Amino acid sequence: MAPLVASLNTNGLWYLARGSGLVLLGLLSLNLVLGIAIQGGWHPPGWPRFVVQGLHRNLALLAVILLVIHVVTIELDPFVPVGWWAVLVPFVSPYRPLWLGLGTLSLDLLLAVVATSLLRGRLRPSWWRLTHWLGYLSWPLAVVHSLGTGTDTRWTLVFVYEMACVGLVVAAVLFRLGRAVSTAPGWRAGLILATAAAPVAVLAWAASGPLQSGWAIRAGTPVTAVASTGATGSGTGGSSAAPGSPFVARFTGTMVESGGGTLATLTISGSVPLGSLQVVLTGQPSSGGELSNASGTASYRPAGTAITYQGPIVNLQRSLVGMSLQAPGGPVVPAQLVLNPSSTATRVVGELSFGTSGSAASPSSGDDG
Repeated sequence: MAPLVASLNTNGLWYLARGSGLVLLGLLSLNLVLGIAIQGGWHPPGWPRFVVQGLHRNLALLAVILLVIHVVTIELDPFVPVGWWAVLVPFVSPYRPLWLGLGTLSLDLLLAVVATSLLRGRLRPSWWRLTHWLGYLSWPLAVVHSLGTGTDTRWTLVFVYEMACVGLVVAAVLFRLGRAVSTAPGWRAGLILATAAAPVAVLAWAASGPLQSGWAIRAGTPVTAVASTGATGSGTGGSSAAPGSPFVARFTGTMVESGGGTLATLTISGSVPLGSLQVVLTGQPSSGGELSNASGTASYRPAGTAITYQGPIVNLQRSLVGMSLQAPGGPVVPAQLVLNPSSTATRVVGELSFGTSGSAASPSSGDDG
């Protein structure tokens, strides 16, 4: 088993990282719409042009603040191994390198826009305009990054929100193109068709990629950071959920090894907001600190109940523990515990999925981390 980080209070970081990313996407979308409106000479009736421009700048400033929060919280959260280099250098992170790299490119473009705006008085106007236009590329990169990297995309409300951001910007671009009478008719028609096709292409890609089971592995998530229902990231249910209800939640606990010689026992005990879990593995100790030829059992007890789900370990691959659990007289419930790769040998943190489709399957069936 891979060692795990001792981190019992990281849920706040995880929620803040995800929430700030989603709000940031909305702010970038609104700011892009305002930029398109300003370029087209449009502003709400009764609003002076300088008011719209001021709102545009203030939204950009707020977006930068949220961007800092988003990046810092992701880096501080031990569950996702992003790496500080990946903040500015794209495609170097071990966690979903392509999709995270697109977010890094978006960040780099935004930083270039901020830097050139601060130095606008010292730059040639043509250089500033070029950088500003390139800055608009940060938005589609951010959208694809959000869909490909985000762990909440499979939540209906989150996906509708992301597509609403896409629709808002597409509508603004179509409105702008409709008024671009100086553009050659052929070019304008082509741009309108391409813009209108963009959300259809995004929907088709999302339906065949981020919304599908197994996306986490295909996206490049390390197996030790995969949770089999990743769309729900951590803790989809509150403490009011009915016992046995499906959920995915952050797991924290301890790991104790006993025995020795040719047979050792590894006991993982911990909790999620909805209950407690104990996994007991028995096998031959290896030089790498892992167990070979291991087997075991697991038990999960929902909080506030006397019900205990018990069953065998059906899949064990490094930091992935697949379980098949059953309460007395109840149906078999698949479950999966995925342990974080960067912790101590005694304190563990990870993610437990319970009662979700494919939970006890192999990593290739996983979704988001």
